[in-house]
Amino acid sequence: MMDTVRSGPDYQAFRDESLQDPYPFLHRLGAADPVHWYEPMNLWLVTRYDDVLAGLRDSRLSSNRMRMYNQPLDAELQARAKPLLDHLRHWLILLDAPDHGRIRRLIQKTFTPRMLQRLRPRIEKLAAEGLTNAMQDGKMDLLCDFAYQLPADVICEMLGIPAHQRDNYREWSEGVMSFSTRGGPKLREYAEAANAALLNLKAMFSDLVDQRRRHPEEDLLSQLIASEDAGQKLSHDELMALCVFLFIAGHDTTTNAITNGMVGFFEHPDQFKLLKSDVEGQAQGAVEEMLRYDNSVTRGVRQAKEDFTLRDKKISAGDTVVLSLLAANRDPEQYPDPDKFDIQREIKDNISFGWGPHFCIGAPLARIEIEIALREIVRQVPNIRPDYTRLQRRPTMGVRALTKLPVTF
Repeated sequence: MMDTVRSGPDYQAFRDESLQDPYPFLHRLGAADPVHWYEPMNLWLVTRYDDVLAGLRDSRLSSNRMRMYNQPLDAELQARAKPLLDHLRHWLILLDAPDHGRIRRLIQKTFTPRMLQRLRPRIEKLAAEGLTNAMQDGKMDLLCDFAYQLPADVICEMLGIPAHQRDNYREWSEGVMSFSTRGGPKLREYAEAANAALLNLKAMFSDLVDQRRRHPEEDLLSQLIASEDAGQKLSHDELMALCVFLFIAGHDTTTNAITNGMVGFFEHPDQFKLLKSDVEGQAQGAVEEMLRYDNSVTRGVRQAKEDFTLRDKKISAGDTVVLSLLAANRDPEQYPDPDKFDIQREIKDNISFGWGPHFCIGAPLARIEIEIALREIVRQVPNIRPDYTRLQRRPTMGVRALTKLPVTF
């Protein structure tokens, strides 16, 4: 069976990031070789739920996987993209202790349950107004016209980004993501463009930080600056990395979770009917199933700090280990009939936002945004229907994202 997996067209398409539906391939890999040396990209690919969960909290695995970004680039390209590579080293998801804990504690002071509940009415207002504006013509692109706008507006308001500059921030953040969400040889194609986008993004955030230093406001950026000034040792590079990372993580993954989940409803219309019949009782379960069924974040990437064995495979120090969240969320040993979208499914230990020390700090906010978006769709467009024959996804390995989602109602 392993030879069949290696020789199939999906094997190469996965490397080329052109595999539109990875689940059949991941199922075959999980059954035949759940800890697989994926030679085209020089990494281990782990696909069973128990192994992925254990890997996310394994102290033998480091989150500092800069090797994955550096290795495909020759020395000359690394030199040209040095600002980008230096910047990524400071991203929260690439840090280990003690720096990870120090910086995470600063953000946790802001992402409190009390703060999130205070935000909820504003998110509801943005969702209601955004969907009303998007549905003027009797049809819309649910991704671009609504799902993208809602979390982007929320994180922009939290960071204090002026409305007239938001399109520039989004354009340049997408440029950075074109590099950060890929892997393997493809990285060479995007390094310089991503580096240029980052320089523009950092320049805008630097101006915004200078403004907040002179005139603090009630926003997340002002709070981070205040924490830095209180002796928390948040360097300028760390502050810039936090700004860029929070902005990107604060909107893109939630956008994709909403649209991927709606595709699940379109493929299983009985489940949308069930949701509409009892939105109060079913909304939270629907959010968890949306995250499980087709998660927007596809992987957790780690680097081995020492030699160890996993399912009889020897992992060597320095090896890159990709923990496939997509495969784990469709593991039949964890979720019976895993390819069925079932909003009443019992989901224990949902790993869609990671696990352990690097559990996504914005997960509670994302869940609120997805739930509010879902409630608003049910309220305003209960007869929503897909308006496409074939969906196209962005060619990125780290994020599972559509390019558009046409709907009618």
